[in-house]
Amino acid sequence: MRNLFFILLCITTLVQAQKPTNKREIMQQFLDGTLDKSYVPSAFFMHFGKDAKVGENAINAHLRYFLSTGMDFVKIQFEQGYGRIQIEKPEDWDKIRPLPNDFFTPTLHIVKGIYDIAGANTMILPTVYSPFQMLVQTVGAKTVIAYAQKEPERIKQALGYFTDALIGYVKACKQIGVDGFYTPTQGGEQKFYEVPNFFETFVKPYDLKVMQECNTNTKLNILHICDYEGSYDDLTRFISYPGQIVNAPIEVNGKPFSLKDCERLFKRPAMGGLYRKGTILEGTTEQVINEVNVLKHDLGGKRFILGADCTILPKTPMDNVRAAIQTSHHTHE
Repeated sequence: MRNLFFILLCITTLVQAQKPTNKREIMQQFLDGTLDKSYVPSAFFMHFGKDAKVGENAINAHLRYFLSTGMDFVKIQFEQGYGRIQIEKPEDWDKIRPLPNDFFTPTLHIVKGIYDIAGANTMILPTVYSPFQMLVQTVGAKTVIAYAQKEPERIKQALGYFTDALIGYVKACKQIGVDGFYTPTQGGEQKFYEVPNFFETFVKPYDLKVMQECNTNTKLNILHICDYEGSYDDLTRFISYPGQIVNAPIEVNGKPFSLKDCERLFKRPAMGGLYRKGTILEGTTEQVINEVNVLKHDLGGKRFILGADCTILPKTPMDNVRAAIQTSHHTHE
């Protein structure tokens, strides 16, 4: 199966090749600022089914999706968590222990499998959840908020465990040869404001430790400001976060937040442009094509990566995804 994917990948890059000759060169030229402005790189991300989260099935699902959509790099989903722990009293926090050195071995197997097959032809970006995201998945956001003021050191200890483990995971990915990382952040949403200095205490220091490792000796890192846990009223707190590309929500403080807004705030190229629950999900292929063409026209040759504001829904029509990507590569009337 892996050899089949490799052959298909080579055929795909030859058929689509113009100048440059493969997806890796396309993204390198994009980073260098030398890519033809008529070609806008594009990628949409989705979670695969329950039977495609580990092992060979996960490797094949990522590569099949990459090949069938024509997107410009491979972003590897992060599907591994610590496991749910019920916190009913302060002592229950002691159930969260340091992660063993081999904890991320199943995910590293996926990363290596994808890199070995496709890495010569395209850039590979594993997803790295933040320590805060892993903590929320483990105990729940309400629990973190409830203990943030009365037991802050217990929360910090758990965050430290996740930070150390994630840094080890990032280093292992870099040893495999990946080109960078997709780094989501959560914890800066309005709902966490009820705890004073929550973001500065429990989110940002741990985010930066992991993201700085991600950005060391790599070339393509995408900072994703994720609104899954709630909305934001201000993104300026993320300006100091590393990453060559920024993928932000489409709405901030109740107002539209465009790719132009994102580029102006962060002073680097943005990724996005399409709402994951909008036209690409509910519209026709023709409507998707028109929306992408309008977006390209409005941005007037600025460097950006076409995508969604977050992970697209599994029921998103693949014809719409392919149409969006094809249109981003070439004007499609």
